[in-house]
Amino acid sequence: MSKKSAWAGAIVAAVGLTVGGIAVATAAEGPDGPAAAFAERHPGGPGKPGRGDKTKLKDSTLVVGRVKSVETGKLTITKDDGSEVSLTTDSATKLRGGDLAGLKADQRVTVRAKDGKALNVALAKAQVRGTVKDVNGNNATLVQVDGLQTPLDLSSVSEKPKNGDLVAVTGTVSDGKTVKVDQLRQLPK
Repeated sequence: MSKKSAWAGAIVAAVGLTVGGIAVATAAEGPDGPAAAFAERHPGGPGKPGRGDKTKLKDSTLVVGRVKSVETGKLTITKDDGSEVSLTTDSATKLRGGDLAGLKADQRVTVRAKDGKALNVALAKAQVRGTVKDVNGNNATLVQVDGLQTPLDLSSVSEKPKNGDLVAVTGTVSDGKTVKVDQLRQLPK
């Protein structure tokens, strides 16, 4: 086969793919434009899956810090810079994965707030990897690669690690330093 015929074949294939691609794209749109089923399944519409009504989050701010106190209708956060923010709460305020009454002092949270009201609250998840040492019942220490040591609360884990195990843990920080482990995964040594 000559170079000329190889180039001609490549050009014909490229034109065929382009024309075929246009036909497939047109068929996917349907006679009335883009597929309506996509917009029905994804509240954000095409290109924005999972995003619902953004108007309530517009002009909101993100507050990151530790819970200072939780009272009926009020949540006080100590931000990372040391300042405090008091936010109102009501039945529309959502805590991802739980109830606002279950929040405790010193838990690390991220709060989406607007006009002094907490809209959404989420417990910040800690993720650390390292070698387990000093296992004692529901308590252990995790030595990270950089040498930092993190206390672990293993009370929620059914299968406890052993000294020397290499693990990845996910959980919440309860007292500012101890990770209350929700998930523990053994890593290969």
